[in-house]
Amino acid sequence: MGFKKTSAQPSPHDNIHLFPKVNTRKQRVSLPKLINKLNRLNFKEESVLFNFKHRKHGHTISMYAHPHPCLDAELECSWMEIEAGNDQRLRAFELTNFIMTDGQNSIQVVPSLLSVDGRQITVKLPDESFEAHSRAIKRHQCQGIKASMVVNSAVYQGDLIDFNAFYFRAALETTAPQTFDWINSNIPINLTLTDNSRVVYVGDCNVIRQTTGQTHREFVLEPSRNQFPRFRAREYRSDRHELLPNLNVAFTHPITQKTMSLKMLDLSGSGFALVEPYEGATLLPGMILEDVGIHLTSRSKLNCTVQVIHRTHLPDGNLVKIGLALLDIDAVEHMELLSLLQQVKNPDTYVSNQVDVDTLWDFFFETGFIYPQKYASLVGNKDKFKETYTKLYNQQPKIARHFIHMEHNCILSHVAMLRLYEKTWCLHHHAALNGKRKSGLIVLDYLCDFINDTHSIESANIHYTTGFYRTTNKFPMKFYGGATEYLNNPKACSIDDFAYFNFEAMPVDDGDETGCWKLATTSKGDLEDLQGCYEKKSGGLLLDAFDLTPENMGINTLSDEYSKSGFKREVHHLSIKKNGELKAVLAVNRTDVGLNFSDLTNALQMYIVDDSGFKPQDFKFILSLVSAKFNMLQFPVMVYPAEFMTDNNIPYEKTYRCNVISSQFWDDYMRYLHKFMKRARIR
Repeated sequence: MGFKKTSAQPSPHDNIHLFPKVNTRKQRVSLPKLINKLNRLNFKEESVLFNFKHRKHGHTISMYAHPHPCLDAELECSWMEIEAGNDQRLRAFELTNFIMTDGQNSIQVVPSLLSVDGRQITVKLPDESFEAHSRAIKRHQCQGIKASMVVNSAVYQGDLIDFNAFYFRAALETTAPQTFDWINSNIPINLTLTDNSRVVYVGDCNVIRQTTGQTHREFVLEPSRNQFPRFRAREYRSDRHELLPNLNVAFTHPITQKTMSLKMLDLSGSGFALVEPYEGATLLPGMILEDVGIHLTSRSKLNCTVQVIHRTHLPDGNLVKIGLALLDIDAVEHMELLSLLQQVKNPDTYVSNQVDVDTLWDFFFETGFIYPQKYASLVGNKDKFKETYTKLYNQQPKIARHFIHMEHNCILSHVAMLRLYEKTWCLHHHAALNGKRKSGLIVLDYLCDFINDTHSIESANIHYTTGFYRTTNKFPMKFYGGATEYLNNPKACSIDDFAYFNFEAMPVDDGDETGCWKLATTSKGDLEDLQGCYEKKSGGLLLDAFDLTPENMGINTLSDEYSKSGFKREVHHLSIKKNGELKAVLAVNRTDVGLNFSDLTNALQMYIVDDSGFKPQDFKFILSLVSAKFNMLQFPVMVYPAEFMTDNNIPYEKTYRCNVISSQFWDDYMRYLHKFMKRARIR
């Protein structure tokens, strides 16, 4: 499969074959061919239109009829609307012709009348008829599609008769005291189409023409725009690539309910473009397509939900380019798509590929990422670490992603991300071989591209990205610190410091005798007080990203996702109170050993609300209560804010800085990233 990167502007495409131009001349239709077409109409339960002219007065009438199965030149048809007394009335008319159409081409047949009454008509077909291309754009008949038109706060209900990508025709009616006089053709109206179970289209339209009925009218409506932005405009759009050969995209059209298979023009991580023939176009900006299959091969496909966002008439033929945005796609399937596309940029870079775990461990030791002190902390659980990393790197769980740059089976650099909270992914394990600094930046660059392509898809759950790093580590201090300084907005990118140490349970005194310390279940009011304290001190994103706001209370779908992937995750929120007054909020995190080398995913996080009244022995007493409650003899403790520990003369081992970035401002972050990578000569 080949790729070709494209620009944002439409251009001639060598991989798209033009449709043949339409022949506008009349085509002869033989009797056998006409019979086949009539039987096709019978099979589809569609109708033909008979035209009559009054013998005396000269006026004409038209009547729809269903054709019966036809074996020879004799054709019987039943009227769609049977009216008493039509037997005598029809004798005053002579048959002119009947017309059959597929929405674009029509065949005019001039038969001989054999008999006619109020129930049916029998004719003898001629030896030949004529087919003409009567419409520039094909109309598609509709059944079961309800139309609702809103204009000047009045709602008119009815049915959609037919449509194409450029026009609708709907039959609407009034309900007293409504009147069609309320409709001003100079003012756009809002049209909603439904199929009784879902909305298939909503958009503003202009009234092109209408009939003159008092209570029933037909309206021809034209959508007022060819663009329907789903998301706000982005400066850093996903890279688009043309694929050779073209992929097929198949789906059921939400209005016609017919299966469509169209060629893909280009593809990115956030959407793709299709081509339709101009004369038969059916996809309208704003339309949502569900269960869309991107067929990689005859047996392999990716399923997604998309929305039509723009339509462009290509200058190099009778084609229409349809741009679609990804609304939803399975996380693993989207990862497969992005993995394919990122190989285009660099064939030595991989997204969540299967990795030989021994080679990965060699890499971590060789880069010094696992240094002696860190190894000493994990060696007691090395078998559990091995088991966890085998699942993480070979089973493609939805909760984890990794990015690897490798050559000839040698890993040069690595970075990973783990879904740590409901809408937050944690970046960790960033390392590169000595002398491969640029390789380390390459995987970081691709990780950011991955987030740029993914964060707008709700099922990806990327509202925030976070990372913990030591304040003694020069690169993250420069990289993440530079981003915080560049964005200069704590609601876009924030930094907060945690004090870190390992706690070992031991017998302690009962704490301060002047007050009563207790652990209680965290309430909504406790989180509101914590939020007020944090906003005053930091004003950043930490509590939103870590599910510690009142609106996130009780939400815990992520634990089920961990369980489905074969992992464990528990988060318990407790409040520390002294004499009934809130002092701190605890988040007790319990996961599989090894998800993070520093075991930050298994840490107890303590968020101080009121630092008055704390003594070192009180602190140890509270942690001992937690140890006993959860049967934990040893566990990491992270305390925010870090200065609480020094202010209260409580020893700790080191400081971890937590960086949080909001995807709402990801475009601003990408601008910073491009400048950073340009200075590093990566982009």
